Amino acid sequence: MKIIYAATPEISISCLEKLLNSSHELSLILTMPDKPSGRGKKLIPGPIKKFCIDNSLPFIQPENLNNFELENKLKEIAPDLLIVFAYGKIIPKKIFELPTHGSINIHTSLLPNYRGAAPIQRAIINGEKSSGITFMKLSEGLDEGPILENFEMAIEDDDTAGTLSAKMAEVSSNKIIQTIDNIELNNFKITEQDHSKASYADKLLKKESCIEWNNKALDIKNMINGYSPNPCAYTTYKKERINIYRAKLNSTKSEGVGKIMEFSRNKLLIGAVDFSVELLELSRPGKRKISIGDFYNGSNDFFNPGKYIT
Repeated sequence: MKIIYAATPEISISCLEKLLNSSHELSLILTMPDKPSGRGKKLIPGPIKKFCIDNSLPFIQPENLNNFELENKLKEIAPDLLIVFAYGKIIPKKIFELPTHGSINIHTSLLPNYRGAAPIQRAIINGEKSSGITFMKLSEGLDEGPILENFEMAIEDDDTAGTLSAKMAEVSSNKIIQTIDNIELNNFKITEQDHSKASYADKLLKKESCIEWNNKALDIKNMINGYSPNPCAYTTYKKERINIYRAKLNSTKSEGVGKIMEFSRNKLLIGAVDFSVELLELSRPGKRKISIGDFYNGSNDFFNPGKYIT
C-alpha cells in the first residue's frame, strides 16, 4: 500500500523505521514546522524531520492543513492509507477521507480513557497502574473514532513519561505492520468507543510544573515522574530553580512540608504532607541531569538537612 505518515516526536520514529523496512511504499511524511527554542528563539527541527533528513525521506511541514495545495498534492499521490502518530495538528475531514482505506491514528492510551494531548503523562500523574496503545480510525471528534486494535501494558512504579513513551514506541512499532496488512486484507473488526466513559488528558503547562510539597508524597512522586523529561517538574532552593527528573516514594514519615530530611551519597529525602519523597535525578540551572550520587560527589554541601525547599 502507498502510505502517508504524519508524526513529529521521538515516540513516532520506531514505527517509521518499521514502515521503511516493510513491503509498503512510504510516499510522504507530514511533520510539524520547526519550533523556536532557547533565548535566541532559534528554529529547531523535530525528531521526525531530523530522521527524514538523515534518511533522505520525502517530507513536508505544512503550516495549515486546510489548503488546496496540500489537498491537491495528496490527491496526486493517491494514498491507500494515512497513519497519524502524535502529529500535533488536527487532521481535517477532507484530508483523512482521501486515502482508499481511510486513515488511522495511533494513540498512547486505552481509549476512551485519556483522549487528548498528554495521555502518557496524565496516566502517570494520576497514579494509573496500566495504559496501552490504541489503533483507531480517524474521525472528526478528538480521539473519538472506532477502535481497530488495542494493546495493554503495565505502568511500573519507577516509570517516567520518558520510559513509558519508549515502551509504547516499541509496542506500536511491533504491531503496526500487522495492523496495516489486516486493513489491506479487510481482515479487521472495528469497535465503537463507549463515549460515556471518556476521560481527557490536557496538555501539560510549564506554569503547573512547580512542585507543591504540601501534597501527599505519592502524588508528588507521580507528578515528578509524569512531567519527566518535559516540561520537567521543579522546586526552588537557595534562590535556584532545581529541575527534578525522577523520584520515588519513601515510607519515612515527613518531618515537615518541604523539609530536607537527609542528603547523602545515596539519598536526598524531602518531606511531604504525610511521608517523604526520595529525589533520584536533578539538575541545577545550565547544568546537565545527574543522579543524586553524582550530585553529592560534586556538591555535598549544597542541600542542608533541616532546611526547607519551596
